[in-house]
Amino acid sequence: METETKKVSVVMCTYNGACYIREQLDSILNQTYPIYELIVQDDCSTDGTVEIVEEYQTKYPQVSIKIYVNEKNSGFNRNFLTAIQKAEGEYIAIADQDDIWLLNKLEVLLFNIGNHAFIYHNSTLINDRGEEIGLLHKHELSLVLDPLISVLYPRSYGHQIMFSREVQKKAAIFCDENVSYDYLLYSIGCSLTPIRYVSQSLVYWRRYELAVTYVKSARKMGKWNGYVKAIESLFNISNRERTKRYFSLLSNLSFFDVDSQKAVRKMAKNTIFSILSVCFLCLKHRKSIGMKMSNLQRLLRTFFLPLFFIRDHGRYIVND
Repeated sequence: METETKKVSVVMCTYNGACYIREQLDSILNQTYPIYELIVQDDCSTDGTVEIVEEYQTKYPQVSIKIYVNEKNSGFNRNFLTAIQKAEGEYIAIADQDDIWLLNKLEVLLFNIGNHAFIYHNSTLINDRGEEIGLLHKHELSLVLDPLISVLYPRSYGHQIMFSREVQKKAAIFCDENVSYDYLLYSIGCSLTPIRYVSQSLVYWRRYELAVTYVKSARKMGKWNGYVKAIESLFNISNRERTKRYFSLLSNLSFFDVDSQKAVRKMAKNTIFSILSVCFLCLKHRKSIGMKMSNLQRLLRTFFLPLFFIRDHGRYIVND
């Protein structure tokens, strides 16, 4: 692919991010692959975040930096879903306000995306002092992910992703939904083509202990205890309802993969029978789970994927 002809929009949503946003802006605006535009949509900051971005407009007049400020706070999910609709590039990369990109991030993603609609990469976690914690994905993942496994267990956070205009267009109908925007975009991506993954770390991802996605307890969960919790989640009304609402939203999409389409519709029904039927459907895809493990582990992991979704993502993936 002739990457130098591709226009890449970077979309950043901000909210009281003045503390770290300069580092992030520097890393984005000095990419080895120049960006087409930077869209910053602020969600009613009160700490001077917008003024800092305006400084960068002056500092980098050769770059199209567009600033939008919401009339009222919309929350980060709706903020991102509406902000990406303003992008005009052929590809769109998401940026958090407090991370630091490696300077070749866009160049690497463009080189690897090929004909895929969606790509994501590994990241290095850092704390609020900039100290490295470790890699986000410690285990080896497939470079091209199985569509069914992708839709049943989305893996990427917003800061990792880049996607095509086709994903942007399909996301337009969800702008009013308070749904985890990054998992939604991931699911839209795998409705179009298999997801592409780059194992190279391309972002220093700043984490805070109080962040919604930083859950220590999940990391400490024992292997067998995790399966027990997954079974128990079948009887968690709140998790089941959020799971139903999420897959009901996905039912508005057409999936190129037949099994993925079946799984989405069955998960949206939200009966014990329909969920277990998806578990058995997953067994057909057990060789594609993409991690090194024994045959028994592979069988268990693939069979339990729908229950892992309810256990983990069912806690927060759709909000009121």
